[in-house]
Amino acid sequence: MPPLTPVNLTFTATSAKMFKLALPITVGQLAIVGMSVTDIIIAGRLSTNDLAAVTLGSTIFNLSIMLVIGIILGNGPIIGQLFSAGKTDALRGQFQNCLWLCLPLGLLCSLFIGAGILFLPQLESPAEITNIATRYLLPMTGSAFLLPYIMAFRTTFESMGQARTAMIFNLTGFVINIPLDYALVMGAWGFPPLGGAGCGWATLFVSLFIVVGEAFYARSARTLRSYQLISVRQAFDGERIKETLRIGLPIGGAILAEGGFFLLIPLLVAHLGAVTVSGHSIAISFDWMMFMVPMGISQAIAILVAHEIGLEQPRQAQRVCTTGLGLTSVIALCQGAFVLFFREQIAALFSPDIEVQELAAALLVYAAIFRVFDAINVGGNGALRGYKDTRITLLLASIGYWIVGFPLAYSLALTNFWGPALGVEGFWIGIVIALILTASLTGTRVYFTARNAVLRSAMA
Repeated sequence: MPPLTPVNLTFTATSAKMFKLALPITVGQLAIVGMSVTDIIIAGRLSTNDLAAVTLGSTIFNLSIMLVIGIILGNGPIIGQLFSAGKTDALRGQFQNCLWLCLPLGLLCSLFIGAGILFLPQLESPAEITNIATRYLLPMTGSAFLLPYIMAFRTTFESMGQARTAMIFNLTGFVINIPLDYALVMGAWGFPPLGGAGCGWATLFVSLFIVVGEAFYARSARTLRSYQLISVRQAFDGERIKETLRIGLPIGGAILAEGGFFLLIPLLVAHLGAVTVSGHSIAISFDWMMFMVPMGISQAIAILVAHEIGLEQPRQAQRVCTTGLGLTSVIALCQGAFVLFFREQIAALFSPDIEVQELAAALLVYAAIFRVFDAINVGGNGALRGYKDTRITLLLASIGYWIVGFPLAYSLALTNFWGPALGVEGFWIGIVIALILTASLTGTRVYFTARNAVLRSAMA
């Protein structure tokens, strides 16, 4: 695919271009989340204890990888700006040095999961749940090592206008994961019945398939042949790695600040029992699926803004921001209404346990309320990534989620400071307040960043 050329687009044309890019990104991300949802559904059908164990294990896994995911996301705007500017050699160098960076980051993820396994007994959850979660996490150390490479290929393909490629690999992995989960969890077709731990082995096999497939595609695909992403070796460049870390570390910190806030909840309420952990897991898992739609648009915003900045078109980049945030808000309102009206049916899909269904349905009300604010926040973060204005995202996330959100949520949920402790619902009330604050701060930052880019261009 040739580098881009400057084009002034109307609101309608910008929206169409954004949807065209966001659709395969969103579908690919939904496929990845779908694998986690498949784990939860199949484990939940086996037993409530297996569901709770997979929830705790996946929480530790996700906490272990969030910082690294953000760091590799920093590869996207760099590739996007180099691609639009037609700098092929620099693009190849960025990609290959990003792969070098994946080696220590993958090892770091695996070490984090190892620490999480040692930490599990401290949660005071029932011994059976702890045992299943430990066996689930052992193969996930391999998946964690492979994840940075998956992200490096994905961000490179997407930023070069090849989002469908990453989508196809993710969708194929999702399809493979379904029978693998069933066979390894339930012991079907001659496989040993591993219970919830089988979900971890299925994820490892799928991760290995995606990495090998994407590496082969990057080396041999006709559409990428002129870039020679892997076939032509370039020297190790510490400056490339430093730039990726400079942009990616704040993104990773912001993702960890937000995701950690969500993911600590099942760990903090583990002592309340399997029903509480499972009900929370269902609600947050379905909301995570809803989140993938604005997240896909956010990725498209980041890529398109990076392209326009690479083409020295800051006013068009500003239009991309306005269009993207408007689209995410409208879509999120529709999602919230859907969740509100069908929350009981959604809960019933995940577990046959009536108590678990009732709690999940109640928590989905909060998910419907905060959906639009979450969408504005993630869309705004995508815009800031496109401008390489990422340091502020960590500050805003820290203020919203940890200085304000977490103390309020914890005191509502587990103390009598505001009245009788609300349990897990108190955490969800804190989530709503934290997202309202963070979305407001992020939206304001996007406005000034986009405006200042236009002013600098006019003065040049």
